Amino acid sequence: MLPVLLVVATVSAAGPKIAIVDVDAPDLMMGLGAQVTRAIVTAAQAQKLDLMLPDQVREKMDARRYEALKKCGGKIACVAQELESLGVQRAVVGQLTRDERHYLLKLWLIDVPGLAVIADVDRSILIAARRFQKDVEQAVPPLLRGEREARGTMVIDANLADAQITVNGEFEGTPPVKLSLKPGKYEVKVERKKYLPVTRLVAVEANQETKVALKLLLIPGQIPDDQVIPALKKPDGTPVETPLQLSALTWILGGTTVAAAGAGITFGLIARSQERVLRAGYDATTDVYQGTRAQALEQNRNAVIANVTLGLAGAALIGTVVSGIVDGTRTPAVQITPAVTTNGAGLTVGGTF
Repeated sequence: MLPVLLVVATVSAAGPKIAIVDVDAPDLMMGLGAQVTRAIVTAAQAQKLDLMLPDQVREKMDARRYEALKKCGGKIACVAQELESLGVQRAVVGQLTRDERHYLLKLWLIDVPGLAVIADVDRSILIAARRFQKDVEQAVPPLLRGEREARGTMVIDANLADAQITVNGEFEGTPPVKLSLKPGKYEVKVERKKYLPVTRLVAVEANQETKVALKLLLIPGQIPDDQVIPALKKPDGTPVETPLQLSALTWILGGTTVAAAGAGITFGLIARSQERVLRAGYDATTDVYQGTRAQALEQNRNAVIANVTLGLAGAALIGTVVSGIVDGTRTPAVQITPAVTTNGAGLTVGGTF
């Protein structure tokens, strides 16, 4: 019996060939785009992947087609159409843009024959955070391994239930808010009418929950809503008209106007009467007044007092009008309003004392 020799040949299976395309970026961000492309190439070489580098892809197609490929982004059919003749199984493409506060990075690992996205990266990186390179280096290796990007959880709470919460400029709701976010730093802002807004830069880590509790402080001079006197209503539900509430300053100015005007009119009438008496005693033949010098001085003094008090009344009147206008545009500290019920009527006094 002839011995049978079994020969086992071990053949190393090569991985899929991956084409890396230069990250598409605006002209003013070409340096950052090239930085992302280098990070992808470095990570792919570290993983010993079978690569077709950007320069090699560019050599196999004309400049117009290569630019069209860069613009494909995450459009699978577009990428597959441009790369079908190169014999690659996978491709890494990306786009980098920015808004006023963030770098916006999107990367895709695409299965070219299968027309599918294997994994992707979609990150908003705060420009002020100065962690662009670090975030890119963290995001690329899992992408190349085909791993879906890990996410973290952020729970935002505030001391006011109806406060408005925004994250990176996007409204997210009222507290408490629970969000599933990509790892990175986020600008959290909580605001409400009559309160000082609060802004916080919060870092979200992969597979971790980050809790944020923010406290809003009342703007000095504002009255909390729970201390504002509600409008009175009649038994049928219709609101009771609240008369204009005047402040103490308005009452003082108004009283000064009336008092000064009364004094001015009184002294004016006295001076006018004294003037008539002096003029009645005038003798045109001798050009002599029958009245005394003391009477003339008293008449002159009364006339001056009348002019001064009437001037004061005019100034106080202007102050009363201005103060009254201001009173009409603000919530008074103390309100006195009529109260109408099924049992009768009365007055309700309320406010801050």
